[in-house]
Amino acid sequence: MKKENKKSVISKPITIESFFEERFISDVKTLIKEVQNNNGELPKKVIMIWSELQNEMGAAFGDRELERSISLLSYEIACLYRPEAKNNDHNNFLFVGWCRYAASFKHYKATFDLCLYAIDKELNDEVIAFWSNKAIELLIAELEDTYDSVNKETLIHQANLIIRRVSYKAPKLGLSYTFKLMQAPGVINNHDLKKLANNMTDELVEKIGGIRVLESIEPSGDRSVRVVCEKYEELVKNPVTLVRIGDLSIVEKTLNEEFPWFHQLTNKMISSLQLRLLGNGDFFIPPLLILGDAGIGKTSYSLRFSQLIDVPFRAISLAGKNDNRDLIGTSRGWGTGQPSMIISLINQHKVGNPIVLADEVDKCGGSDHNGRALDSLLTLFEPTSAKHFFDEYLCGRCDFSRVSWICTANSIKQLPNTLLSRLDVVTISNPKFEHYPAIVQRSITTFFTENGIHSAHMPTLEAADWNWLQRYYTSPRVTKRAVYKWLAYRLLSSTNDMVH
Repeated sequence: MKKENKKSVISKPITIESFFEERFISDVKTLIKEVQNNNGELPKKVIMIWSELQNEMGAAFGDRELERSISLLSYEIACLYRPEAKNNDHNNFLFVGWCRYAASFKHYKATFDLCLYAIDKELNDEVIAFWSNKAIELLIAELEDTYDSVNKETLIHQANLIIRRVSYKAPKLGLSYTFKLMQAPGVINNHDLKKLANNMTDELVEKIGGIRVLESIEPSGDRSVRVVCEKYEELVKNPVTLVRIGDLSIVEKTLNEEFPWFHQLTNKMISSLQLRLLGNGDFFIPPLLILGDAGIGKTSYSLRFSQLIDVPFRAISLAGKNDNRDLIGTSRGWGTGQPSMIISLINQHKVGNPIVLADEVDKCGGSDHNGRALDSLLTLFEPTSAKHFFDEYLCGRCDFSRVSWICTANSIKQLPNTLLSRLDVVTISNPKFEHYPAIVQRSITTFFTENGIHSAHMPTLEAADWNWLQRYYTSPRVTKRAVYKWLAYRLLSSTNDMVH
């Protein structure tokens, strides 16, 4: 038989477990001896099968057809002992042993049986991972070699069985197999098999608490396009996580302290998230429109909310936008083409449920030539259509159904009813005089954070300082600028005094 540069463990007492060792080398003479009865005779069926193998021995060893014959015939012998394997230790030994011999010649059915045996007998995790991986690889190879649709479907179901059994204890390992399966040419080019593999993948992704956001990336002959697409390949191969809702009491308390004039919206957001905690607990808020005058803190509130929830955040200004390329990606024909901002955000953080802020939607322009941004938002706000959103650059479908959308606007007069009907509109009034001390304190904290200055340098706010700042209590934005100006003056003055 074929010699391998591996140390044989055949000298050890052979046990069922030893057959599953990666470095084990099957000794066919030992297996034949075990098949013999008390008189040293071989069962007739074994003689008949093995004689067929002997007729092939004239061919040069290493020939693919010869190895295939050895594996087929060895598996046939293994199957002779399958019926009584459960109730008879000797037959069980022979069934596994001959399967192992067939598997050494990459016989996919024998490898499949060994994989299921390892799972059923609860062998150690390394053994299960090794044999399940070999079984999936050989099943995929069979898929590529067969053109029979019925056989293809059988192979998919066999792969499905392995994945489900492995996923019971190791869902992430099972999921990695489904991604391998989905990339197999025999599956990609068959709509029914691809759908079956997709359903299996979605089930597993949900089980481990993640989401598969990118179905595929269309290959390109352009090197510059390939370089960009390579950065997103991991999204095809692996799921991304979903942020879970944490302690809402801290979020609510902090927002009410820092943005008291947003109290109504804070209550609404917290109530919505409390309802989700009754379900799976993944973070998500329905599409929202924050309506209010310019400079009252709509963007700052949204950013702070995302920080407290610990969800990735990105803002896109739609003021004056004449196309939707940021939302759907730029087609590959453009020299400056890039995937959509949304898939870029997800890829950066590997999180499938970020917050996207569509700022100033009421000032959004539109171009029928390049696509209207508002039309794309309509698609993204609907979970059903967002689940299969097409990225123009990656040329693949993305699942953006878990993305939370917050829009801001000063007025709804310019917004179409089709968009408004998909948004929960909350109007925010301008902050009252008593709200401004909180705005001042938050502006101070933000200034120190942005400039990396230690809080020990915090100047004291004297009565005269408060009186000066009150002149700028016209909007949070104006107040913030005044606070920054005051801080810069006080900090630089104290530094100069120390120098002198």
